[in-house]
Amino acid sequence: MINHAKVQNADYFKTYLTLVMDHREFTLQEAVDFMVESYFCNNIELYGKKPKQQFELAIQQLSA
Repeated sequence: MINHAKVQNADYFKTYLTLVMDHREFTLQEAVDFMVESYFCNNIELYGKKPKQQFELAIQQLSA
């Protein structure tokens, strides 16, 4: 179980996405889709705007 009480930063999300990609052999897009479904329960704003912004920043940084 994940504690979402603290706002996660971009580094947290980059690590999480990288682990998903490595473990499941997913592309970045597949990892993003997986995380939106499993972490955000298909609602990217579930935990507010700040986590959404940090998640999007992590995606940008991993795409670069």
